[in-house]
Amino acid sequence: MNLTELEKDVIIAIANSEYSDFPGSPIWSWSVADNTKIANINQVSGVISSLVKKGLVISSEYDKKDNTVELTSNGIEEYKKIKEAAK
Repeated sequence: MNLTELEKDVIIAIANSEYSDFPGSPIWSWSVADNTKIANINQVSGVISSLVKKGLVISSEYDKKDNTVELTSNGIEEYKKIKEAAK
């Protein structure tokens, strides 16, 4: 699958979040912005939306203020490919 550098950055941020027990566990969406190279929160939201459309991320409303995001099984596979390519 063709991923942009920003999409790869967000996948890595989700998988490596301090709120994640393992790649694929749900994390707070606001924590993704804290762990990427992307400075604009709206751009982070756009990248997450793109990853949702590609079937790599699930975004769920937690309450009125917060959402969670998590990698799908396909997202976890893409994360492994990104990690392997970085070696």
